[in-house]
This record gives sequence, C-alpha cells and structure tokens, in this order.
Amino acid sequence: MPGWTTYERFFEEYEVGETDPERAKTIDQADVNVFAGLTLDFHPAHTDETFARERYGGRLVHGVLTFALVTGLCVEYNLRAISYGYERLRFPRPVYAGDTVRATATVVAVEPHARNPAIGLVTKEYTGRNQDGAVVMACRHLLAVDRREALA
Repeated sequence: MPGWTTYERFFEEYEVGETDPERAKTIDQADVNVFAGLTLDFHPAHTDETFARERYGGRLVHGVLTFALVTGLCVEYNLRAISYGYERLRFPRPVYAGDTVRATATVVAVEPHARNPAIGLVTKEYTGRNQDGAVVMACRHLLAVDRREALA
C-alpha cells in the first residue's frame, strides 16, 4: 500500500513534537463479526442489533479492535524500531459499526534506555478519532529504536 514502505531510522533522528500523517478506515459490521469470530468475543453489544441499540444506541466495535486498528494505522515501518509496550490505554467514547476512525501519532518523548545503551525509547501518543472528531481511543506506544552511536 502507498506510504507503507520499510525504511531505517535511528533513535537520534526522532524529535519531540513530530507527527505522522493521519490515516483512516471505516469499520463495518463485517469487520466486527470477523473480529468476534477470531477472538471468540460474541458479546451481544457487538453482535445483536436489538440488544445493542436498546442499551448503547447501536452495535459497538470491540475496544480491542479499535486499539488494533489505531495501532495498525499508526504503525511505523522502521526496520530499526520494535514495539516496547503500550501505556495509558483509554476508550473515552464508543465506536459503532459504520464509523470512520482517523488515527494520528505524535512523538511525545525521546529518551535513552536506562540499562541498554544500544537502544533508545521513543514514545508516541496515538489518538483515534471518529468522523465527528471525538476521541475514541488514546494510548502511548513505546518504541525501542537502535542508536546510531551504538553501532560505531
């Protein structure tokens, strides 16, 4: 897909405040159903139109599916970086089948690793918003990135 080309970028090349391009995807009920089958989470909030409409105003997208989508839309194809973990995961608003989720990633911290001088930690704030601009998911993603000076 366009823009999803691998590259190599070292820790020293990151700067706090930089933002990756926004990407978006519309989630339909078929996506929700496939995810339910994959994870065995068939809660009626996701799969039963009558139940979900009465309680939540419509069928909800699984929170973990929203998380997977936002992180997938924000993935960095840097061959020098790998996921180190996630922090502060929140779902402040629901996502419904048919919603379009727009994802952005902003670098909020760049720090050397405390015990491993070969890597640095780059923290990105991931934000998912629905088509109305409401935040539906937020988290911090820590990336372990090779340090150029460690190769010298």
